[in-house]
Amino acid sequence: MINTADIVIIGGGVHGASLAYNLARKKAGKIVLLEKKHMASGPTAKSSAMIRPLFNELVYVQLVSAATKMFEQWGDSVGGSAGFVQNGFLRITDSLDNAALGGDLELAKSQGVNFQVIPNDELKNYAPNGKFDEKEIAVLFPEGGYADPYLTTLSLAAAAKRLGAEIIEGVSVTGIKVSQGRIDAVQTDAGEISTRTVINCAGAWSDRIAAFAGVQLPIEIHRIPICLFRRPLEINIENPVFSDGTHGVYLRKADENIFRSGLFGSEKEPADPDTYDETLSKDQLPVFRRPLDQRFSAMRKTYFTGGFSAVYDMTPDGHPIIGRMPEVDGFWCDCGWSGNGFASSPVIGHSLATEILGGKSEIDISYFGWPRSQDVTDRRK
Repeated sequence: MINTADIVIIGGGVHGASLAYNLARKKAGKIVLLEKKHMASGPTAKSSAMIRPLFNELVYVQLVSAATKMFEQWGDSVGGSAGFVQNGFLRITDSLDNAALGGDLELAKSQGVNFQVIPNDELKNYAPNGKFDEKEIAVLFPEGGYADPYLTTLSLAAAAKRLGAEIIEGVSVTGIKVSQGRIDAVQTDAGEISTRTVINCAGAWSDRIAAFAGVQLPIEIHRIPICLFRRPLEINIENPVFSDGTHGVYLRKADENIFRSGLFGSEKEPADPDTYDETLSKDQLPVFRRPLDQRFSAMRKTYFTGGFSAVYDMTPDGHPIIGRMPEVDGFWCDCGWSGNGFASSPVIGHSLATEILGGKSEIDISYFGWPRSQDVTDRRK
């Protein structure tokens, strides 16, 4: 077991792997990533991994736009595959109002995002089997799509290792030693690692890791159900990711004959990430069936092929906690993504690595600082 490190990253999901890779690229010294099971063994692997620059906040648009360019050139920049499928992202809506759409098109336009507003009479071109109200329209992001979260994480970890980072799996963090207000060591079930810098990328376990350092984070863990359905022959599996803002459900390809579906704004269901029910309960299937059947008549004839549940690390305002924790010198966080973390992960790793090493990120991530500054709080009203 390694007993000293310049930087210790806790958590082997996509954010931990991205940070390890970006710190190693910057030659940040001896970097150790600790994962209690194996890489991408937590919520990362269950992510919908959808990539679309549709948000109401500038920083998200900037992060996802930059990350999309990385995904497009993944083999050359990172190596391996992220499983990126750039088949577009289609958001159905009955209004282009920011709240109804779930994002600000003027903001997207100001950042050079490519999108098309699809009028009602052309919706059938993108979803021939769909049933649309006369008031409904859509916004298509041609450069959107989805990736494979498992492949993304493993390729980032492999690149980090090639650059000299140590990835240690099967080791649990049991404590963090703090001396005179500064990080001193990370305690594990395999021994202690002396270090002055720790980054908490533990996702659904991040509040527990923070508590080891004496930092309290307002993170709740929520259980999120996902459904899988056999593809009806009438619906093209290669269609854009279908994000139904009217009915609050999405549909995207899982494999050549299977659709994956998830709901927007599911009811809060508090969970323990170590013991939660990872299956789909029988009373949840009709909740998925209803909006899909309303939208696609063909979905009424298809059969349920399975489901599972994931967990989200949710903050009160739905935004992540990223940056230096003022209570403890040398303790940083990248957590609380509330289900929005995958698409930004390759670029957040770069931005956070830059700031850990004393630089200024090209994309201003102070919006995610903790505690929230009054300026940021005002911008969110």
